[in-house]
Amino acid sequence: MKAGDIHVDMDLFQAIKTRRSIRIFEDRAVPRETLEFMIELATHAPSNCNLQGWRFIIIDDQKLKKQLTEMGGSIIIDKAPQGILILYDHRSTNTEYQDWLQSGAAATQNLLLSAHALGLGACWVCHLPPRRQLRAILGIPAFFSPVSYIIIGYKKKVPVEIPRKFRPQEVIGYNIFPAGTPIEKVNPILLRLKRLLIRIYYYIPRSIRKRFLNDFIDRNFVKKFDN
Repeated sequence: MKAGDIHVDMDLFQAIKTRRSIRIFEDRAVPRETLEFMIELATHAPSNCNLQGWRFIIIDDQKLKKQLTEMGGSIIIDKAPQGILILYDHRSTNTEYQDWLQSGAAATQNLLLSAHALGLGACWVCHLPPRRQLRAILGIPAFFSPVSYIIIGYKKKVPVEIPRKFRPQEVIGYNIFPAGTPIEKVNPILLRLKRLLIRIYYYIPRSIRKRFLNDFIDRNFVKKFDN
């Protein structure tokens, strides 16, 4: 598939403002040539020093998706027809701002906008198994790091509009951090506790997590969405 093979009746501004995270899909797969076309568009994102160090793994094997979920990945990975894991070469000298991570995120946004413009649904997932485990089961070299996982498919229903939390005037500052900007209150002790529990969870054997924890966590702690 090439750009000349399709017609997209959506301009850039419309695509940005109407894109939604989609987690509920029809039971049919997106053609591989469409996925590859979207990935080609993703590689036009900016990258650190123009390294273009992306790699992409299309995951459409049902057993593998189930395995990712059982290893601690989001339950929606298993429920989506397909997924794309975005990786990036992390051998960068810019450790302060992790420009490799920013490069992977830029490609992720290109993928999401491309999916929306093509009439597909997609969702950015960062709730994944530990990177060391992903490297082991997917044959990923040590110097490539997973950045994000995009679930993708045909939307089962029209998505619900999600209003923005803040007006532009509330989040923009000129030459200094915006004064009076609303900032969400976070309990630092509770935050540290949650981070600790997540680390402990990944050290629990996979068989125990699968049998006793995963369903319980999904029912009681995973946020649910309408889209």
